[in-house]
Amino acid sequence: MISLSTPRAQDNAVQFTYAEGKHMTLYVRQFSTLHPEISGNKWFKLLYWLKDLNTDEKVLSFGGAFSNHLLAVSAAGQALGISTQGIVRGEEVNNPWIRAMRKNGMELHFISREAYRKKTEPSFVEELQRQFGPCRIVPEGGAGLAGIAGAAEMVQSTEPYDWIILPGGTGTTAAGIAHTLRTSSCKVLCFQVLKGDGILQQELLQSSQFQVEEYPNLHFQTDYHFGGYAKSNDVLREFQKHWLSHTHIPIDLVYGAKALYGVSALLQAGTISPTDRLLYIHTGGMGPV
Repeated sequence: MISLSTPRAQDNAVQFTYAEGKHMTLYVRQFSTLHPEISGNKWFKLLYWLKDLNTDEKVLSFGGAFSNHLLAVSAAGQALGISTQGIVRGEEVNNPWIRAMRKNGMELHFISREAYRKKTEPSFVEELQRQFGPCRIVPEGGAGLAGIAGAAEMVQSTEPYDWIILPGGTGTTAAGIAHTLRTSSCKVLCFQVLKGDGILQQELLQSSQFQVEEYPNLHFQTDYHFGGYAKSNDVLREFQKHWLSHTHIPIDLVYGAKALYGVSALLQAGTISPTDRLLYIHTGGMGPV
């Protein structure tokens, strides 16, 4: 049997300028540097999905043409010596993500967006099993109970912080972290990168039967999506540049910049106090190198 191992990361203190002339110490847990392609929360969300694989076992998963999740699955497959299949949403393209997946040995299958929306339906899954034979199917983004269990290992139950902050696209990582901290006074604040209210709560319920209401330490913030997934503007891009020039820690526009911009806004509004101890979980998202 082969599996990924659980990595560790140190917390780095940075001076965070959240308004003109106003600074505070922000701690960053930079899992993004663990592996060039299985970075941030991707490694953890795959821990249990890829646990105890047989060497002849295939792994199949889903994502878009710019999917860091599929990239991580392909890199894990190469590292573990297993076959990987990627079901890609939309027409066939050739970009750095696709090239990196193929370099890692992943076989890619492009399907229409209409067909892709059926990816969780039993009949669609049965057809995949007929087409590819017995294989371990990993949900898009590593969502589900296995993903939550892996994400839970990103923190300890006795973290010395008032807030743990991160961006979210499925809520899987936030749910895992909140579960580990369920008996702690530390609060978890997840900045949703999708447009719309209640999306992550609904996604967690559907994929994992995870009841957000049972975790009063878990909070979702929906005001800083900047128009929706993969959307940005000049304000966000300027914030990204400012952050990089002051901390030298790269962040992406899809996830990291939105969450950290949101933190600065909540600090200015007084929702979060500059005397609070804040930990930002760097969830990766930087793409192929």
